[in-house]
Amino acid sequence: MITLGEYQNLKVERISDLGYMLSDGFDEVLLHFKQAKAERKVGDEVRVFIYSDKAKRKTATELDVLATISHEGFVKVVDVLPNSGVFVSINTPKDVLLSKDYLPYDDQKWPSVGDTLLIRLKEKHDTLMAKPLNRFDIKGIKNDITYAEAEEVSGYISHFSDKGIGCVTKDFKYVFIPYTQLRGSYHLGMEVNITITKQLDNEYYGTLNQHKELLMVDDAKLILDYLEAHHGVMKLTAKSSSEEVEALLKMSRKAFKRAYGNLYKEHKITFDDEKTTLVK
Repeated sequence: MITLGEYQNLKVERISDLGYMLSDGFDEVLLHFKQAKAERKVGDEVRVFIYSDKAKRKTATELDVLATISHEGFVKVVDVLPNSGVFVSINTPKDVLLSKDYLPYDDQKWPSVGDTLLIRLKEKHDTLMAKPLNRFDIKGIKNDITYAEAEEVSGYISHFSDKGIGCVTKDFKYVFIPYTQLRGSYHLGMEVNITITKQLDNEYYGTLNQHKELLMVDDAKLILDYLEAHHGVMKLTAKSSSEEVEALLKMSRKAFKRAYGNLYKEHKITFDDEKTTLVK
């Protein structure tokens, strides 16, 4: 049986005007001349990937595809359809849809053209579609790659949660980034540089923050922006708890106190037991 979404070894049964008709002894499928790596003759055995064309007919290619039903791969987003999802290229003539069902409700977090996703394929109604790997899928990928604390690695945003974002590195490793270790806005498929902070329970944790000297400037601006947007008053002080700081500013208490102390030294803020006030 010729199976959609996987590689198979098939024999050239005959040659038509369009290409080579391949057979497994029961079914036939077309390998277009443009999808063959070399000239073939009747009786040759070729290894091909089976995909579906626009008419949902099974079609073959000898080109190397980026993902299959059984094997994951990184793919590029080539088009975004707001009401449907995004199309990704697997290196076949027909791009593959990743449904909006797999994407965040907030379309600002959707991937853009050129972003990178880690997917496997699935078959639905005789058509190949893309399915992103979740964190358990990624953690299930076995290889010998390990990271050390403070090591810098490259990767892509793979999912969002209430406590942070998940990333998959180019080595197929999963890294979780708590919201306290983020600055700015992020979306799926976005390439990021990650600094590994620790490994716990067979899971890596990391940060996307800059060095603390540079980050303190951004943190101070975040505090000032909040004050200016709230009539110069903020119900946080240096004595506020980590939970209170994280809930209001999405910042760690340590980073908050560092930037807060610097603002106080510069006479830009003042405080009492209950609140911080912007100095005008």
